[in-house]
Amino acid sequence: MKRRAFLANAGLGSVAFFVPNHLLADPQSILANGNRVSLECLGDKPGARFLDGRTANGTVGLVPQIKTKTFSGTQWLVHMNSRTQQVFLECRGTVEGPRFLDGRTADGSVGLAPNTKKPFTGALWQAVDLGNNTYNFKCLGNIEGSRFLDGRTTGGSVGLAPNTNPPFTGTRWRVARYPQCTDDPCD
Repeated sequence: MKRRAFLANAGLGSVAFFVPNHLLADPQSILANGNRVSLECLGDKPGARFLDGRTANGTVGLVPQIKTKTFSGTQWLVHMNSRTQQVFLECRGTVEGPRFLDGRTADGSVGLAPNTKKPFTGALWQAVDLGNNTYNFKCLGNIEGSRFLDGRTTGGSVGLAPNTNPPFTGTRWRVARYPQCTDDPCD
């Protein structure tokens, strides 16, 4: 009898094993492919909190609020591979320039890349769901080094941290749908 129970359980386990990941992904997730979102740093120090891509010069930083005219780089388009749960984040700033959030693991910096192909392997991120639309973003770049997106709220800068433990409290990010503004009341 034990053998039969084992085989039944093994059979069920193998059926679950063959279900493609993209069928298991939550289409209602805030990080669903095609969503436009903002990322708010939840660090424990006061200061600027919203991730802002500066497409004119390929840099990123933190700004105090979401404003579509003043800080157009606070809007990010999600490119989620539901099969792997890996994501590219594309800055939708109004100025032409590099757009993809890029972790540079060799030196711990973060900027914008012009595309997601090699050599920009740091443009691929693993979104680690912490619940309540809060995430850690782990850079999947090919070079060893610090990997976690870290907002430094007191100075308004962004870099990579080696882990998500204190003192790296800026590695937690609240993701929200970007405000739908008409006639720019968000400004």
